[in-house]
Amino acid sequence: MNGTAGPLLRQVRGAVLAFVVMSTGVVAHVTADGLLPSIPGLVAIYVGCAVGFSWLLSRPATATRIVLLTIGGQTLVHAVLTMSSGHVGDAPATSTTAAPPPPPVPTGTSGSLMEQYEASRPQVDAQLAVPEGVQHLFHDMTGAHAPMMALHLAAAAVVGLWLAVGERALWTLVALAATVVIPALGALLAGLRLPAPTPAVPAALARSAPAHLSALARSVVRRGPPALLPT
Repeated sequence: MNGTAGPLLRQVRGAVLAFVVMSTGVVAHVTADGLLPSIPGLVAIYVGCAVGFSWLLSRPATATRIVLLTIGGQTLVHAVLTMSSGHVGDAPATSTTAAPPPPPVPTGTSGSLMEQYEASRPQVDAQLAVPEGVQHLFHDMTGAHAPMMALHLAAAAVVGLWLAVGERALWTLVALAATVVIPALGALLAGLRLPAPTPAVPAALARSAPAHLSALARSVVRRGPPALLPT
């Protein structure tokens, strides 16, 4: 055993960790008056987490790694839900309008370079505006929401430690099965194996010899000169 998980074991571990991360992330988002996307959206988030975790869990993971994956995964799920669905009472998203065309650059000597720069600042600010979803995410994780976010991260750390204990128990069972259970089961099956059948003797060879040949075969033959006949 080289300590590398097979494809099936990696998928199972990734699916379990993704389920825990997804469920805790959704609960944390809903308890903060968050809204949820559609069912296909939730399934897509879960599949993405499961695939990523399966790739990262090809070998036995330490407790620190499991905790970091749990915290990072829950934070990512909460962030995606916040940016995609938002919270109850959020202002409706305003439609973005195209930035006004830049004012024509004066070709004469009127106006200094600083005045031309100040005139073009509204267009630059409009082009560099932060998306509303990112602003909402930053507001949701800072300020008055920071204590709740810290509490959720602490809960994720506890869940990660619990998963680390299960991870160690799983690999212990796998090692035990590979070194003890499977060889013992093979020996047991070998002992229960039926003996090989005796090849059948053809009927022509199985017939007994005739009676007179059997009698002659058991008779004692004494060879020598014939006895003299009486005169």
